[in-house]
Amino acid sequence: MTQNVSLWLVPQPDDHAYLQDIIDQLAVQYQAPHFSPHVTVAGHLQVPDHASLSTLAAATPFLQLQNQGLDHSSELFRTVYIRTSLADQLVALRQKVYQQWPVNISKPFMPHISLIYKKLAAPERQMIIQSLSLKKTFIFDALAVVQPQQDWTAVETWQILERWPLAANTMPQ
Repeated sequence: MTQNVSLWLVPQPDDHAYLQDIIDQLAVQYQAPHFSPHVTVAGHLQVPDHASLSTLAAATPFLQLQNQGLDHSSELFRTVYIRTSLADQLVALRQKVYQQWPVNISKPFMPHISLIYKKLAAPERQMIIQSLSLKKTFIFDALAVVQPQQDWTAVETWQILERWPLAANTMPQ
């Protein structure tokens, strides 16, 4: 049976807590859904199983992604977000995922960390950006497979099915 899943990079505990605090504050302030901080490596994948991802995670080093500024859009999943660097290891990981499941079509990749999912007018989104001052780098140390319990727009129903640590004690230079 094929599953519809997304593959996430998950930040290490300190960065997770830092980002979760921002996401939760914005969710309360704007009556938006709460969700876990992440960078989507590949979304809406049709996969028969995801057991082989543990091997992929074990071969992937911790990823340090640079904050390349805040941005916003009218798209729900990019309401307000941190643009991140397109690290070589991140690109390689994404390529391996699509090689493993070639039935999926790779869409243009723009790695980012979303901070809020809510339809907001441009002036409101701009106000959020102006209110935030964020750290410059984030470290990701795990890979997770996520599936919605309803559809993808029901953010509160997203569930992490499995999670694997990335290769320990390896940091890209």
